[in-house]
Amino acid sequence: MGSQASKQETAIEACLTDFPDAERTHLLSLFEQLCQGNDTTGSKGAKQDSIDPQHFNAYFGPLLPPPLLTCFRVTMQLHSTIHQPADDPSGTTGNNNPNTSSRRSISARSTSVDSASRISKYGWVMTIHRLSKTSIEEQAGLSFMLQTHDKSLESFVANVTRAAMVFWLAGEIESWKEISGEDVQATTEFLLTRHINASQEDNFDDIVSPAKPETSRDKAATEWLEAARRKEGDSNKELSRTAFLNWYQKTVEYQIIFTILIHNLFLGHSTAAQPPSTPSQGEQPHRKRVKMSAEQENKLVQKNYIAPRIRGIAPAPNFSRLLSAADFFQLHYALPTPSYLTSSFGSKKQGSGSATAAKGGGGKGGIEQDLETQPMPPMKLLFSSKTSGASFSTLLQKVSYQGPTLVIMKDEDGYIFGAYADQDWEQGPKFYGTDRSFLFTIRPTFRIYRPTRVNNNFQYLDSGTKTLPNGMGFGGQLRYFGLWLASDFQSGQSAAEPYCSTYQSPRLSKQQNFKLEEMEVWQVHPSTIEREDTPKHSAMDAHPDAVALLEMANRKMYSKDVRTPENVYDSE
Repeated sequence: MGSQASKQETAIEACLTDFPDAERTHLLSLFEQLCQGNDTTGSKGAKQDSIDPQHFNAYFGPLLPPPLLTCFRVTMQLHSTIHQPADDPSGTTGNNNPNTSSRRSISARSTSVDSASRISKYGWVMTIHRLSKTSIEEQAGLSFMLQTHDKSLESFVANVTRAAMVFWLAGEIESWKEISGEDVQATTEFLLTRHINASQEDNFDDIVSPAKPETSRDKAATEWLEAARRKEGDSNKELSRTAFLNWYQKTVEYQIIFTILIHNLFLGHSTAAQPPSTPSQGEQPHRKRVKMSAEQENKLVQKNYIAPRIRGIAPAPNFSRLLSAADFFQLHYALPTPSYLTSSFGSKKQGSGSATAAKGGGGKGGIEQDLETQPMPPMKLLFSSKTSGASFSTLLQKVSYQGPTLVIMKDEDGYIFGAYADQDWEQGPKFYGTDRSFLFTIRPTFRIYRPTRVNNNFQYLDSGTKTLPNGMGFGGQLRYFGLWLASDFQSGQSAAEPYCSTYQSPRLSKQQNFKLEEMEVWQVHPSTIEREDTPKHSAMDAHPDAVALLEMANRKMYSKDVRTPENVYDSE
């Protein structure tokens, strides 16, 4: 017995060396607190060297949906029953065959644990260590064990996302209950199919070709989704450990969400809601963002471990009428690194744009700032058809020269979709933009569609021209856009038969020609263009048709650059 305890203590000490000092201190302090029964009610019990499951439930219950609470508690109880440090209840090491372990077999092993059994220091440290400090494969192995205590993998991912969003929003909401299952439904489906869609995106020839007979990959994808959605008693194929590991290792977005949850629950990286304080002048009263240095906040935002500051219609999580907090998470992850960030912040794990660049803009017009002392600029709602009015001229006024934007539309069939425009909006008779732009769908499914390099038709905005389309567009060709909103602010188009050449995107709306129900435009960050460099008013602006014809004929327009000193696009 002494030998066993000695081996466990040695294993604990070895694991603790992998934690930074602050994390190690918090991990052990929290264990001691729970051992003594310091639950949320403040009651204290007799001194103990293990955690009563009731104290575990009382402390973590407000932070986790009930199925997820059970997942963590039972996994720690299982580790606490291990007799040798080399044993592994999840099937990653030891005599368990990882290729044959199934959800059912792991679940059967877990049901043998007494629900009243206590959590030892070994079970506590080993579980958290394996979920945060080991290889991706080992983390995936234990995560496979965790999810067996929920009714399905789909339910488990949804619950993890709901709980993690509280911490991602950095204290701006108080409970996972403020985020409904419907709010994370599209994100959950996206996460479950991310590895499948990524493999399809690697081969554009497969995407743009006519419909083909079902391939082995299609069949495997169908079986995977059936297994991920399988509940106890269902007859469809059971989820295997091999399939789960393949999904986990290829789905970086889910790894980030899970890391956010683990680090905040157990390692002291807490961004949970703080008690409300009296707001300072000019501050929104609902803001309860966790206090941290600007440098720390900016680094966490860049890694997508916390949300950027968001200025929308209402308090969190209802910033938007069209996007949930989980939608914001996915879109923020997909955004390229802003060009004004310095290399000191590193690069995002995914994104089509350059990872780092020198501070951009410069002068009075840019957004150059000391990012060690000032937070990054917030994401800000520039235009909402519900609050600003259904007017194309108002849209132009609100979004012109405001920097990169997210454009979100909802059609009358309830589909939600949109685009990221990487460059400032400015009127002109031709396409422009960069390959950092992309299209996306939110409802009924979440998808990102990036450029194919087939052409450079990224974004388009024109008004008052008789010979060319008037409206806002993305991708495709003139009058055959991947996404289009006409200047009447009612009719839209998503033409893709079978796919938009610019963004390899299918039809985003339910119908190719749709009726717009609602629209929002979000500023990702302010423009890096100096205000002195933005176009001034010219007499030729009153004759856009003539300008368009002259430009297409490559004629020099000497008076086009003669402009008045005032800037017609100055913000209100």
